[in-house]
Parts: sequence; structure tokens; C-alpha cells
Amino acid sequence: MTHRERAVRALGRKPVDKPAVEFYYSPVGYYEHGEKLNDLYERCPGDFAPFARQPVPVLPPEVFDADGRYHEFVEDAWGVLWEYRVYGIMGHAARYPINSDGDAYTRYAAGIAAQKKDWITRQGIGFSVIERLSGLMGFDNLLIALADDGPEINSLLDRLADYYLPHVHAAIHAGADYLSFGDDFGTQENLIMSLDLFRHAILPRCARLMARAKEAGDHIHSHTCGQVGALLPLLREIGVRSIWPQLPLYDMREFKYTLDSLGMSIALHTDRANTMTHGTSQEVRELVGLENEIFKPRDGGAWFYIECDTGFPFENVRALVESVNNL
Repeated sequence: MTHRERAVRALGRKPVDKPAVEFYYSPVGYYEHGEKLNDLYERCPGDFAPFARQPVPVLPPEVFDADGRYHEFVEDAWGVLWEYRVYGIMGHAARYPINSDGDAYTRYAAGIAAQKKDWITRQGIGFSVIERLSGLMGFDNLLIALADDGPEINSLLDRLADYYLPHVHAAIHAGADYLSFGDDFGTQENLIMSLDLFRHAILPRCARLMARAKEAGDHIHSHTCGQVGALLPLLREIGVRSIWPQLPLYDMREFKYTLDSLGMSIALHTDRANTMTHGTSQEVRELVGLENEIFKPRDGGAWFYIECDTGFPFENVRALVESVNNL
């Protein structure tokens, strides 16, 4: 089975010869572990994209404060000034402009066509409501505006969807196999807003963006941190066919049952906050074994997503990559 066949079948809930694996080659992993991470990934390649050795980041002196700690301010294309305190970890907005101007078409059809010969092609749309607007106006202000349901916030929500709609059209036109959306809709215990407010304010904008991909028959993938089990039926209705969740917040066996009942697939991201950061390599191997037992990726409908985050001991990274590779 080729890499592409394995990935496509895993997304489509069809049996595969071995569990499919998706890597994200995070810069922070290379910053902390250097070339040995390249060596590890090269020995155990994934199925979603070809491996290429990545450069090890070298940070300039000016991004460190007088005490030698990383501290950087970066202004993004939206005019949001972000403050970063840990390299590789999302920062906090230090300035909240309202600026949704711009046109960010990306011409990548040739690259997609070349990759599709042997690999699956995923295109991240970049659309988010909570993350983007909380950066523009502040988290508390956003929640208040959504609850007030005034014309200003509704106009802003529609403009945000307008901004990203051409990205969806371009990805479909370029022939991408699947489109990936991401936003954070939950806390560690529940949704960050009521289900009714989500249905009213957020869901219609998401549905509008996903409708074209759904019509085209493209696979729609969604990432959201937080406990968002209540949203899964709604996301499935608007076309989401696979999800990358914050898995430790769920009972895995119950979650597997829910996904099967909805016909959804899952990217298995092994517990980064606890096991990968603070556990032993043996605990990592045992957790991978449990994920494999419960979600049965060989049957289709699940694949392993691997990303080396900040603070992961290298022995834990190696245990994760090698144990998944040996399944």
C-alpha cells in the first residue's frame, strides 16, 4: 500500500495495512533536539507528506531579554502585535486592532499536483473565529460582543468568512484532497459559550466556508482544543468528516463510540500536556498501545498525528515515533 493510499483510506474509514502516520515538523522540536530529530523522522517516515530534513532554528540575540530568556514581539498581517515568551508556543495578543483588510491568495496548484502523485494533499484554510477575533479585540470583548449580537460583531463575522472564502475556492480548484479548519471552541471542561450561541454566531459562518468543499466532495478536517463533544453532531452536519481533538479530555472508549456513530475519523495526538512532557518513555509506549487498541487504526477511521512540542524529552519523542512505527 502506498503512502497516499494508506492516508486516503484512513481518512475514509477503510482498512489499511498498518496505521497511517502524519507528522508536523515543528520548529520548536528542532530547536530543542537538533539533528537527531531529523535522524529519527527519517528512519520512521509518515504517510501524509514526504520527509525532508529540516533546518535547526538559530535564534538571534535580540530575541532574548537581559536575563537570557526568550521574549519577542511580532506583528502579524492583521496588525495584531503578539508577545511570545516560549519559543514555538502561541503567544498572547499585546495590541488589539480591528483590521481585516487584505487578500491572501496563494498559487500552489502546481505543488499540489506534484505531491498528489504519491502523497495526500492537505490544505490548511487558516479560518478561525475565536482565535482570530480574540486577537483582534480581546477574548472578553469578543464573548461580550457575541452575546450582545449587535450589527458590528455580525458584520465582522461575515467579513471574516468573506476573507477566507477565496482560500477555500483556491484549495478546491487546485485539487487538494482535504481541507483543514481549526479553532478552539472549548475549555478543559466544556464549551466556551452556550450551544445556542454557537449555533447562532459561529456555525453559520463555518457552514458557509465548508459548503463549497462539501459540494465538491472534498474531505473536511477540523481541529479544536477543549471539551467540545457537544459540537460533534453539529460539525458533522455541516460536512466535517474527521477531527483532531484534545484527546485527554475525553473517555477514549466513549469517544470512539461517538465517532463511529457519526461516521467521523480521528487524528490521534498522544497526550502532549502530561504523558509526552512529564511521563516516562514506557508510559508513552503504553499510551500508544492503548490508543491503538481502542481506536483500531488498521480498521480505518484513525491515524496517528505526531508533533514534537516544547519540553518533550527526546526519549519520549523517540518512544512515540518508534512505537507508532512498529504497530
